[in-house]
Amino acid sequence: MRRVRRLHRPLYAWAVALALLAGIWTAYAVQVSAIHDRAVEEARAKAEEIATAYGRFVSGNLSLIDDVMRFLAAYYQENGLERTASLATRQRLYDAFHGNIVVLDPAGVGTLINGAGTVPMTLSDRPYFQRAIDPKTRDAVVVGAPVAARSNGRQVLPFARAVRAPDGQLIGAVAISVEVTLLEQLYDQSALGPGGVVVMTGTADRVIRARIPEGNYIGQTSDGSRLWSEIDRAPSGSYWQVSIVDGKERLYAYRTLADFPIVVTAGVALDDIVAESAQFRRNLLYAAGGVSLVVLLLLFGWLQELKSRRALSAETRRADAASHAKSDFLASMSHELRTPLNGLLGFARLLRAAPLDAPYKRYVELLNDAGRHLYALINDILDFSKIEAGKMAFEEASIELGSLVEGAVAIMTTAAAEKRLTLACHLDAGLETFVRGDPNRLRQVLLNLITNAIKFTQTGGVEVRVRPAGGDRVRFEVQDTGIGIAPEDQANLFQRFHQLEPRVNHSQINRSQGGTGLGLAISASLVRLMAGEIGVESRHSEGSTFWFELPLPKAPAVPFKRALPSSDTATASRMRPLQVLVAEDVPMNQLLIEALLETLGHSCDLVGDGQQAVEAAAATRYDAILMDLHMPVMSGLDATRAIRAFTAPANGVPIIALTANAFADDIAACKAAGMNDFVPKPVDIDLLVQAFARWVAPAAAEID
Repeated sequence: MRRVRRLHRPLYAWAVALALLAGIWTAYAVQVSAIHDRAVEEARAKAEEIATAYGRFVSGNLSLIDDVMRFLAAYYQENGLERTASLATRQRLYDAFHGNIVVLDPAGVGTLINGAGTVPMTLSDRPYFQRAIDPKTRDAVVVGAPVAARSNGRQVLPFARAVRAPDGQLIGAVAISVEVTLLEQLYDQSALGPGGVVVMTGTADRVIRARIPEGNYIGQTSDGSRLWSEIDRAPSGSYWQVSIVDGKERLYAYRTLADFPIVVTAGVALDDIVAESAQFRRNLLYAAGGVSLVVLLLLFGWLQELKSRRALSAETRRADAASHAKSDFLASMSHELRTPLNGLLGFARLLRAAPLDAPYKRYVELLNDAGRHLYALINDILDFSKIEAGKMAFEEASIELGSLVEGAVAIMTTAAAEKRLTLACHLDAGLETFVRGDPNRLRQVLLNLITNAIKFTQTGGVEVRVRPAGGDRVRFEVQDTGIGIAPEDQANLFQRFHQLEPRVNHSQINRSQGGTGLGLAISASLVRLMAGEIGVESRHSEGSTFWFELPLPKAPAVPFKRALPSSDTATASRMRPLQVLVAEDVPMNQLLIEALLETLGHSCDLVGDGQQAVEAAAATRYDAILMDLHMPVMSGLDATRAIRAFTAPANGVPIIALTANAFADDIAACKAAGMNDFVPKPVDIDLLVQAFARWVAPAAAEID
């Protein structure tokens, strides 16, 4: 049986590898599709913007031309052809649109007027003139198809309007022609890419009147275009089509002019859309290929290692397998460990308060310490992964500097007291009260250095000093009376996975202190990402001073000051019994929270999803609600929004979030949804007591 299992191990490895590769390339395909969709939407927005702008430009020019024609027609009615032609010449009305004016008699014979002077002109054979004098046209402006000007042979866009007497009799016509290039001046082709086009087409005859780039397309009809079926549905919109003019597939946006029989379209070529996202797709391809290569290399390496195991001793094989298993587990399951750790630490806390015999009480203390140590290691690994991936986010907030530093020192007071060490804090009088920066990352670095100082100090104490360092920079120093660090070890202190080698005087470091070797590396990375510096001053056996400097400009004062964590649970004894609703989908966490609340003298109702929480809150008046964020059916955030939509007083119940990742964006999302406070997992009973004290109204006796 064991032989069969060994034979199947390569098959299992290949199955896992293929599953990973399938997942990698599925994710790649999904991301490529998302990038393409985003590129299409950006192209659509760009085309719509240009179509709108071009439509306004064309409409403005056509309105100007129509105004001139209306003026000349009115003047023609009162003064006749000759005087109208003379007026247009004297007033240089053609300068308004840099084109030609033709004043005609009913037969289509008249005078052409432009900057070069006046010449006789006949337009009787022009279709647009014939349409203009047609009684069915009445007095509407006619926009003709592009024609070659008789004066210079250039492509012009003609306009005509009949002049009629008050009784409706035709007495003449006024025509204006402008070069097509006048209506192409606004557009910059680079805005839509090399394959982009902007087109102006007549809606009556479907003839292209202007197109950028021009080519030989002006004057062609576009009967086969999808544009016309789209216009039947809506006067503006967008659509995909392979151009009937040049054969390129484009995304078109169109706008129909309200006052003229004209539609303008702007198109972005599919090739240009794909080209814009090509770099993103190449980067994803490289990433997917790189990860796939790593998976295959790991697989082949594992198979090669499997073949060589027969030459190794059983102890070596077991140690190697355990090392691989541990690495893979920590790399892929670190997030999943938070839920069982919440239970482990929570139940250990409950056992610590139970009346146990001395040996068992010691076992529980060791269990609690081990759980917290493991939780810290997981957080280190996650933070380091974020930094390595460039995903570490920083917030900008107003920080009450003194309170933050004193709070960090207060958190570590118990740890220092357990080792009989002094822990002092000195804040320079020249410090600004409020500064701007990331409070969570600043606190993280400071706590890391204080923790290390306490960890490596056996006697004496630790002192935290903060002072201005010039300009808006602030210097933080953590000095200890510990074992010190030899000069040859200091250069590598801030490198990842680095730990002091076990020497005669350092043997206790690796054995009893442990760690991932990531804490200082993470602190150094965070400081550098916040544009700061970090360093150490130390001598072997004489203690160490770790320092870092950060730019923390002065900030306006903020009224909010968060209470510091404390191990004093006296507040719990003074608080009245509460009726609490607990929304949590993990049974183990339900049991833990229920037990914690019972130790505080409170009772609770348990629900397993957000929808049940909303229904329970509607049916019962609770003193507080403890709300998990991630639950089936309805999330904790959605449930909070639903409860806040209740009528008073049901909508005012304090809601406290229970979250495994109390990052800035998580806290902001909780507040935005209407939550009052948050308690991170693993649940700390002191933080829970403080949250109740902040938001739950005391009983009448307590108020008295």
